[in-house]
Amino acid sequence: MKSRLSIFDYRDYRKFLKEWYEEAKKNRRGFSFRSFSKKAGFGSPNFLKRVMEGERNLTDDSQDKCALALELNKQERDFFKKLVHFNQVEMLDQKNILYRELLRSKKLSQLKPMEKDQYDYYSTWYHAVIRELIVSRDFDGTPEWIFNRFHSQLTVAQIEKSIELLQRLGFIQKKRGGKWQQSTPLVTTGPEATSLVLLNYHQNLLELIKNQLPIISPEKRDVSALTLGLSRSKIPLLKKKLQEFRQEILKLVADETEPEEVVILSLQLMPMT
Repeated sequence: MKSRLSIFDYRDYRKFLKEWYEEAKKNRRGFSFRSFSKKAGFGSPNFLKRVMEGERNLTDDSQDKCALALELNKQERDFFKKLVHFNQVEMLDQKNILYRELLRSKKLSQLKPMEKDQYDYYSTWYHAVIRELIVSRDFDGTPEWIFNRFHSQLTVAQIEKSIELLQRLGFIQKKRGGKWQQSTPLVTTGPEATSLVLLNYHQNLLELIKNQLPIISPEKRDVSALTLGLSRSKIPLLKKKLQEFRQEILKLVADETEPEEVVILSLQLMPMT
């Protein structure tokens, strides 16, 4: 009986295995870890369970065996193997290479056509800044105007592509008369950065701040840090306070329709001990 789950909906192969197993256990009489291992040709009856729980990784050989037992067709099998490699590598640059390979999947582009655009948006810091600049009262509608506003110089071509990306994502739209407007006043990813694209965004942002710190004069910026000694029990409370503060800031500027300046507010909290 073919599973109703689609591997193309997953970015974590262990989660796919867990949900595939739960579905098979529910719908196939006598199905178990032992029967799966036997079908896949694994010697250990609990091999799949250990992989699902993160205790074991899949080798190239065990990927092929799993794909066979999962009854994946060639297109699904190729995607599954790329997803395994994507999940199991640790270096960020390797993850990005493998994720871009996932995005090139023809089936994925049919099922989730916006995912590549979302990856592009969050993997580069300046798209969010341009989204704010184009609704400025003084914006004349040209990429050159945006080019002249940036402290960190971009090319006009990058700005043009960014505007096209923002429009495809539905983040901006043109009003009558040709002026741009934001489709929604806020774009938020939630309190935690849990995916590769957001990790890219925060890394790029930190690199940007590092490069701009000696360029922007102190009276035009406010950069500070606290080194705190505290009990572990207070860390969740501290995170909650930061999340509440971000929400207060968003509410404060939510009614801004014609911004005069664009600023980036970045908060970092990292355990050092």
